[in-house]
Amino acid sequence: MAKTSVLLAILVARRFFGSAAAFSSSYDSKKAAAAEIAFDANMKNKIASSAAKTERREIERRRGPRDTCERCARPPDLCICESLPDRPISTSTTILVLQHPRERRRKSLSTVPLMPLVLDRIQVKVGFDFVADDLELVKDYLDSGRTPLLLFPGKNAISLDQKCDDEDQEDVIRRLQSEEQLLVVLDGTWSEARGMYLRSQALMNECQQVQFESETDSIYPVDLRKEPQRHCVSTLESCAQALMLLEPSKPCAAEAKEYLESSMQCMVDKRMQVSRERNREPRFERASSRIC
Repeated sequence: MAKTSVLLAILVARRFFGSAAAFSSSYDSKKAAAAEIAFDANMKNKIASSAAKTERREIERRRGPRDTCERCARPPDLCICESLPDRPISTSTTILVLQHPRERRRKSLSTVPLMPLVLDRIQVKVGFDFVADDLELVKDYLDSGRTPLLLFPGKNAISLDQKCDDEDQEDVIRRLQSEEQLLVVLDGTWSEARGMYLRSQALMNECQQVQFESETDSIYPVDLRKEPQRHCVSTLESCAQALMLLEPSKPCAAEAKEYLESSMQCMVDKRMQVSRERNREPRFERASSRIC
């Protein structure tokens, strides 16, 4: 009798705890699904809030008392128009910049605002993540049976500036140089750009990654804007280098590169000059002796 009671108790316990585990598993699945929905809604709210904040700031800047240049939208002491071409330069390569919202707010040192002043075939889209159907340039390019290029380093990226013994690789590079290309570029800090890359995998998989491996020093001085490594360069400098590698024999690419880099150099020089003038004298002096 005692053994029967024990066995019965064991069977009841197994059934109870088994059903409890099933309930817990079902509850966890529902909880995870709810969390994913909440995350997507929160991300959309963040994007909308960031875009709205940027628009408000732009309106405030335009309405504010500070005078700005009509062409470059910068204050007179930071105007860079002297370094710009008479009209935007048309290249065979179309550039699509996918910009992180935080980078859009770093206007004083961001290089992307300079690019439409130099290049004719360029678009800038702002967001945390992207899909091909929301990008008209990419959608049209894919619909025509072509593959956009993504300027982002990786193990599957084609190195545009490295000579190799692989004839197939050389043929691919020559084909890229002989056709009009759509070049997609991620703009932000390295961590922000990597986050955009990971969140936009469907779009990234539609593109052919390309890179360049030659190391060049950035126009940015170290004390103005730091980079993760010495050879890291800005979005503008990356695009200027990529244009030359994709259109090596076209004068318009060399001209665009020259104006892109000169406009950035002008921006940096003006910013450094203003900083020196503002910091020429300290706002206050500390007392040299204690007050007793």
